[in-house]
Amino acid sequence: MGESAELTEREQKLQGLGTAMLRREDARFIRGQGTYIDDIKLEGMLFGAIVRSPYAHARITAIDKARALAMPGVVAVLTAEDLKPVKLHWMPTAGGDVQAVLADEKVCFQYQEVAMVLAQDRYAAYDGAALVEVEYEELPAIIDPQQALAPGAPVIREDIADRKEVGHGPRTHPNHIFTWEAGDKAAADAAFAGAAVTVREEILNPRVHPCPLETCGCVASFNKATGYLTVYVTSQIPHLFRTVLAMLSGIAESRIRVVGGHRRWLRQQGADLSGIRRGDSRLDRHRAAGEMDRVAHRQSVHDRFCARLSLRR
Repeated sequence: MGESAELTEREQKLQGLGTAMLRREDARFIRGQGTYIDDIKLEGMLFGAIVRSPYAHARITAIDKARALAMPGVVAVLTAEDLKPVKLHWMPTAGGDVQAVLADEKVCFQYQEVAMVLAQDRYAAYDGAALVEVEYEELPAIIDPQQALAPGAPVIREDIADRKEVGHGPRTHPNHIFTWEAGDKAAADAAFAGAAVTVREEILNPRVHPCPLETCGCVASFNKATGYLTVYVTSQIPHLFRTVLAMLSGIAESRIRVVGGHRRWLRQQGADLSGIRRGDSRLDRHRAAGEMDRVAHRQSVHDRFCARLSLRR
Protein backbone atom coordinates (compact mmCIF):
# COMPACT_ATOMS: atom_id res chain seq x y z
CA MET A 1 0.00 0.00 0.00
CA GLY A 2 2.82 2.34 0.92
CA GLU A 3 4.67 1.49 -2.32
CA SER A 4 1.57 2.32 -4.38
CA ALA A 5 1.18 5.69 -2.64
CA GLU A 6 4.85 6.47 -3.26
CA LEU A 7 4.46 5.63 -6.98
CA THR A 8 1.40 7.85 -7.25
CA GLU A 9 3.25 10.70 -5.61
CA ARG A 10 6.18 10.31 -8.01
CA GLU A 11 3.87 10.33 -11.04
CA GLN A 12 2.15 13.49 -9.84
CA LYS A 13 5.51 15.22 -9.44
CA LEU A 14 6.85 14.06 -12.82
CA GLN A 15 3.82 15.10 -14.88
CA GLY A 16 5.43 13.58 -17.97
CA LEU A 17 5.36 10.26 -19.79
CA GLY A 18 2.60 7.99 -18.57
CA THR A 19 0.68 10.70 -16.75
CA ALA A 20 -2.40 12.60 -17.86
CA MET A 21 -1.79 16.23 -18.79
CA LEU A 22 -4.38 18.93 -18.23
CA ARG A 23 -5.21 20.51 -21.61
CA ARG A 24 -5.96 24.16 -21.06
CA GLU A 25 -7.08 24.99 -24.57
CA ASP A 26 -9.89 22.43 -24.99
CA ALA A 27 -12.63 24.31 -23.17
CA ARG A 28 -12.80 27.27 -25.52
CA PHE A 29 -12.55 25.14 -28.67
CA ILE A 30 -15.32 22.69 -27.80
CA ARG A 31 -17.54 25.67 -26.91
CA GLY A 32 -16.87 27.39 -30.22
CA GLN A 33 -14.98 30.22 -28.53
CA GLY A 34 -11.66 29.84 -30.34
CA THR A 35 -10.32 32.94 -32.10
CA TYR A 36 -8.70 32.57 -35.50
CA ILE A 37 -7.16 34.78 -38.17
CA ASP A 38 -10.43 34.54 -40.10
CA ASP A 39 -12.27 36.14 -37.16
CA ILE A 40 -10.27 39.37 -37.46
CA LYS A 41 -12.19 42.03 -39.38
CA LEU A 42 -10.65 45.49 -39.76
CA GLU A 43 -12.14 48.56 -41.36
CA GLY A 44 -11.14 48.81 -45.03
CA MET A 45 -9.44 45.42 -44.95
CA LEU A 46 -8.53 43.86 -48.31
CA PHE A 47 -8.56 40.13 -49.05
CA GLY A 48 -6.00 38.19 -51.04
CA ALA A 49 -6.20 35.18 -53.34
CA ILE A 50 -3.21 33.37 -54.83
CA VAL A 51 -2.78 32.26 -58.44
CA ARG A 52 -0.73 29.05 -58.42
CA SER A 53 1.16 27.11 -61.05
CA PRO A 54 -0.31 23.81 -62.32
CA TYR A 55 3.21 22.77 -63.38
CA ALA A 56 6.06 21.46 -61.23
CA HIS A 57 8.73 23.10 -63.40
CA ALA A 58 8.04 25.71 -66.05
CA ARG A 59 9.15 29.06 -67.39
CA ILE A 60 6.63 31.90 -67.20
CA THR A 61 6.37 33.50 -70.63
CA ALA A 62 3.51 35.95 -70.01
CA ILE A 63 1.02 37.10 -67.37
CA ASP A 64 -2.12 38.98 -68.41
CA LYS A 65 -3.89 40.83 -65.58
CA ALA A 66 -6.40 42.78 -67.69
CA ARG A 67 -9.50 40.63 -67.13
CA ALA A 68 -8.78 40.27 -63.42
CA LEU A 69 -8.31 44.02 -62.95
CA ALA A 70 -11.64 44.65 -64.70
CA MET A 71 -13.43 42.44 -62.16
CA PRO A 72 -15.65 44.52 -59.81
CA GLY A 73 -14.08 44.69 -56.36
CA VAL A 74 -10.55 43.83 -57.48
CA VAL A 75 -8.07 46.48 -56.31
CA ALA A 76 -4.72 45.14 -57.56
CA VAL A 77 -2.97 42.14 -59.09
CA LEU A 78 0.62 41.63 -57.97
CA THR A 79 3.39 39.63 -59.67
CA ALA A 80 7.14 39.42 -59.17
CA GLU A 81 7.55 42.34 -61.55
CA ASP A 82 5.54 44.55 -59.18
CA LEU A 83 7.72 43.55 -56.22
CA LYS A 84 11.09 44.08 -57.93
CA PRO A 85 11.11 47.92 -57.69
CA VAL A 86 10.89 47.66 -53.89
CA LYS A 87 13.19 44.60 -53.73
CA LEU A 88 10.57 42.35 -52.15
CA HIS A 89 10.48 39.65 -54.82
CA TRP A 90 12.98 37.42 -52.96
CA MET A 91 12.94 36.85 -49.19
CA PRO A 92 15.25 35.03 -46.73
CA THR A 93 14.04 31.75 -45.24
CA ALA A 94 14.53 30.25 -41.79
CA GLY A 95 16.72 27.56 -43.40
CA GLY A 96 19.42 29.98 -44.52
CA ASP A 97 18.19 30.17 -48.13
CA VAL A 98 16.15 32.64 -50.15
CA GLN A 99 12.80 32.09 -51.85
CA ALA A 100 10.73 33.93 -54.42
CA VAL A 101 7.67 35.58 -52.86
CA LEU A 102 5.94 35.30 -56.25
CA ALA A 103 7.51 33.17 -58.98
CA ASP A 104 10.21 35.18 -60.75
CA GLU A 105 10.31 34.14 -64.43
CA LYS A 106 9.94 30.42 -63.64
CA VAL A 107 8.20 28.05 -61.22
CA CYS A 108 10.13 25.38 -59.32
CA PHE A 109 7.31 23.33 -57.80
CA GLN A 110 3.66 22.58 -58.46
CA TYR A 111 1.25 25.15 -57.00
CA GLN A 112 4.01 27.72 -56.52
CA GLU A 113 2.62 31.22 -56.03
CA VAL A 114 2.64 33.16 -59.31
CA ALA A 115 0.36 36.15 -58.64
CA MET A 116 -1.74 37.62 -55.84
CA VAL A 117 -5.11 39.30 -56.31
CA LEU A 118 -6.23 41.90 -53.76
CA ALA A 119 -9.92 42.72 -53.54
CA GLN A 120 -12.54 44.27 -51.31
CA ASP A 121 -13.97 40.88 -50.34
CA ARG A 122 -12.94 37.26 -50.53
CA TYR A 123 -15.33 36.37 -53.35
CA ALA A 124 -14.03 39.09 -55.66
CA ALA A 125 -10.46 38.06 -54.86
CA TYR A 126 -11.01 34.46 -55.88
CA ASP A 127 -13.06 35.43 -58.93
CA GLY A 128 -10.24 37.74 -59.96
CA ALA A 129 -7.62 35.02 -59.45
CA ALA A 130 -9.54 32.78 -61.84
CA LEU A 131 -9.26 35.50 -64.52
CA VAL A 132 -5.47 35.95 -64.35
CA GLU A 133 -4.04 34.41 -67.53
CA VAL A 134 -0.57 32.86 -67.23
CA GLU A 135 1.33 31.32 -70.13
CA TYR A 136 3.94 28.68 -69.31
CA GLU A 137 6.71 26.86 -71.13
CA GLU A 138 6.76 23.48 -69.41
CA LEU A 139 10.19 22.15 -68.42
CA PRO A 140 11.32 18.65 -67.34
CA ALA A 141 10.29 17.96 -63.74
CA ILE A 142 12.11 15.91 -61.11
CA ILE A 143 10.15 13.83 -58.62
CA ASP A 144 12.97 11.88 -56.97
CA PRO A 145 15.76 13.41 -54.80
CA GLN A 146 18.35 10.94 -56.10
CA GLN A 147 17.50 11.82 -59.70
CA ALA A 148 17.86 15.50 -58.79
CA LEU A 149 21.54 14.93 -57.93
CA ALA A 150 22.32 12.87 -61.03
CA PRO A 151 24.75 14.26 -63.64
CA GLY A 152 22.87 16.21 -66.29
CA ALA A 153 19.70 16.56 -64.21
CA PRO A 154 17.60 19.64 -65.03
CA VAL A 155 18.64 22.57 -62.81
CA ILE A 156 15.62 23.69 -60.79
CA ARG A 157 17.05 26.64 -58.84
CA GLU A 158 18.77 28.67 -61.54
CA ASP A 159 19.07 31.62 -59.13
CA ILE A 160 21.67 29.75 -57.04
CA ALA A 161 23.16 27.48 -59.71
CA ASP A 162 26.63 29.05 -59.47
CA ARG A 163 26.90 29.27 -55.69
CA LYS A 164 29.44 27.02 -54.01
CA GLU A 165 27.78 27.05 -50.60
CA VAL A 166 24.19 27.51 -49.44
CA GLY A 167 22.02 26.18 -46.61
CA HIS A 168 24.78 25.74 -43.96
CA GLY A 169 27.31 23.88 -46.06
CA PRO A 170 29.13 23.25 -49.36
CA ARG A 171 27.19 22.09 -52.40
CA THR A 172 27.85 18.98 -54.47
CA HIS A 173 25.37 19.66 -57.30
CA PRO A 174 23.36 22.64 -58.66
CA ASN A 175 20.22 21.02 -57.20
CA HIS A 176 21.86 20.46 -53.79
CA ILE A 177 20.27 23.15 -51.61
CA PHE A 178 20.85 22.12 -47.99
CA THR A 179 23.54 20.48 -45.86
CA TRP A 180 23.41 20.05 -42.09
CA GLU A 181 25.99 18.53 -39.78
CA ALA A 182 26.46 18.63 -36.01
CA GLY A 183 28.92 17.12 -33.55
CA ASP A 184 32.54 16.01 -33.74
CA LYS A 185 33.10 14.47 -37.19
CA ALA A 186 36.60 13.20 -36.44
CA ALA A 187 35.46 11.44 -33.27
CA ALA A 188 32.44 9.96 -35.05
CA ASP A 189 34.62 8.66 -37.92
CA ALA A 190 37.03 7.13 -35.43
CA ALA A 191 34.20 5.41 -33.55
CA PHE A 192 32.88 3.87 -36.76
CA ALA A 193 36.35 2.83 -37.89
CA GLY A 194 36.93 0.98 -34.61
CA ALA A 195 33.49 -0.63 -34.43
CA ALA A 196 33.16 -4.41 -34.82
CA VAL A 197 30.01 -4.01 -36.88
CA THR A 198 28.68 -1.00 -38.79
CA VAL A 199 25.26 -0.67 -40.38
CA ARG A 200 24.25 1.80 -43.08
CA GLU A 201 20.59 2.56 -43.73
CA GLU A 202 18.72 5.11 -45.80
CA ILE A 203 15.61 6.35 -44.00
CA LEU A 204 12.86 7.97 -46.04
CA ASN A 205 10.47 10.44 -44.46
CA PRO A 206 7.02 9.58 -45.87
CA ARG A 207 4.39 12.12 -46.78
CA VAL A 208 2.60 13.41 -43.70
CA HIS A 209 -0.74 15.16 -43.40
CA PRO A 210 -0.99 17.47 -40.38
CA CYS A 211 -4.49 18.54 -39.42
CA PRO A 212 -4.20 21.87 -37.60
CA LEU A 213 -7.21 23.71 -36.23
CA GLU A 214 -6.07 26.69 -38.30
CA THR A 215 -4.20 26.87 -41.60
CA CYS A 216 -1.57 29.46 -42.50
CA GLY A 217 -2.91 33.00 -42.47
CA CYS A 218 -1.94 36.59 -41.87
CA VAL A 219 -3.64 39.94 -41.27
CA ALA A 220 -1.55 43.12 -41.30
CA SER A 221 -2.61 46.66 -40.40
CA PHE A 222 -0.48 49.79 -40.58
CA ASN A 223 -1.62 52.88 -38.68
CA LYS A 224 -0.38 55.91 -40.61
CA ALA A 225 -1.17 58.25 -37.72
CA THR A 226 0.94 56.42 -35.11
CA GLY A 227 3.39 54.66 -37.41
CA TYR A 228 2.63 51.28 -35.79
CA LEU A 229 2.39 48.03 -37.77
CA THR A 230 0.34 45.19 -36.28
CA VAL A 231 0.57 41.71 -37.79
CA TYR A 232 -1.53 38.70 -36.78
CA VAL A 233 0.06 35.50 -38.07
CA THR A 234 -0.35 31.76 -37.56
CA SER A 235 3.28 31.09 -36.75
CA GLN A 236 5.50 29.75 -34.00
CA ILE A 237 8.30 32.25 -34.76
CA PRO A 238 6.90 35.73 -34.00
CA HIS A 239 10.42 36.90 -33.06
CA LEU A 240 11.75 36.23 -36.56
CA PHE A 241 8.69 37.77 -38.16
CA ARG A 242 9.19 40.98 -36.22
CA THR A 243 12.90 41.21 -37.02
CA VAL A 244 12.47 40.56 -40.75
CA LEU A 245 9.49 42.92 -41.02
CA ALA A 246 11.59 45.69 -39.46
CA MET A 247 14.48 45.06 -41.82
CA LEU A 248 12.30 44.99 -44.92
CA SER A 249 10.00 47.87 -44.08
CA GLY A 250 12.38 50.21 -42.30
CA ILE A 251 9.92 50.46 -39.39
CA ALA A 252 11.58 50.27 -35.97
CA GLU A 253 10.98 46.98 -34.15
CA SER A 254 9.54 48.93 -31.23
CA ARG A 255 6.72 49.99 -33.57
CA ILE A 256 5.91 46.50 -34.82
CA ARG A 257 3.57 44.12 -32.98
CA VAL A 258 3.50 40.50 -34.08
CA VAL A 259 0.67 38.49 -32.55
CA GLY A 260 1.13 34.75 -32.97
CA GLY A 261 -0.75 31.81 -31.50
CA HIS A 262 -4.10 32.25 -29.74
CA ARG A 263 -5.64 35.63 -29.07
CA ARG A 264 -7.91 34.54 -26.25
CA TRP A 265 -6.97 37.48 -24.05
CA LEU A 266 -8.35 39.92 -26.62
CA ARG A 267 -11.76 38.32 -26.37
CA GLN A 268 -11.60 38.03 -22.59
CA GLN A 269 -10.86 41.71 -22.21
CA GLY A 270 -13.64 42.63 -24.63
CA ALA A 271 -11.19 44.63 -26.74
CA ASP A 272 -12.22 45.71 -30.22
CA LEU A 273 -9.64 44.32 -32.65
CA SER A 274 -9.94 47.42 -34.79
CA GLY A 275 -8.84 49.40 -31.73
CA ILE A 276 -5.29 48.38 -32.52
CA ARG A 277 -5.43 50.62 -35.56
CA ARG A 278 -6.46 53.54 -33.40
CA GLY A 279 -3.72 52.96 -30.81
CA ASP A 280 -6.21 51.81 -28.14
CA SER A 281 -4.67 52.57 -24.73
CA ARG A 282 -6.18 49.39 -23.26
CA LEU A 283 -4.09 47.31 -25.64
CA ASP A 284 -0.99 49.31 -24.77
CA ARG A 285 -1.56 48.50 -21.09
CA HIS A 286 -2.03 44.81 -21.91
CA ARG A 287 1.20 44.81 -23.87
CA ALA A 288 3.07 46.54 -21.05
CA ALA A 289 1.75 43.90 -18.66
CA GLY A 290 3.22 41.15 -20.84
CA GLU A 291 -0.07 39.86 -22.22
CA MET A 292 0.87 40.43 -25.85
CA ASP A 293 2.52 37.45 -27.54
CA ARG A 294 6.27 37.03 -27.47
CA VAL A 295 7.84 39.71 -29.64
CA ALA A 296 11.17 40.35 -27.87
CA HIS A 297 14.06 41.16 -30.18
CA ARG A 298 17.16 39.00 -30.15
CA GLN A 299 20.37 40.48 -31.53
CA SER A 300 21.71 37.12 -32.73
CA VAL A 301 18.58 36.55 -34.79
CA HIS A 302 18.87 40.06 -36.21
CA ASP A 303 22.49 39.46 -37.28
CA ARG A 304 21.68 36.11 -38.85
CA PHE A 305 18.86 37.51 -40.95
CA CYS A 306 20.97 40.52 -41.98
CA ALA A 307 23.37 38.03 -43.55
CA ARG A 308 20.54 36.21 -45.29
CA LEU A 309 19.01 39.38 -46.64
CA SER A 310 22.29 40.14 -48.39
CA LEU A 311 21.65 37.03 -50.51
CA ARG A 312 18.56 38.60 -52.06
CA ARG A 313 18.96 39.57 -55.68
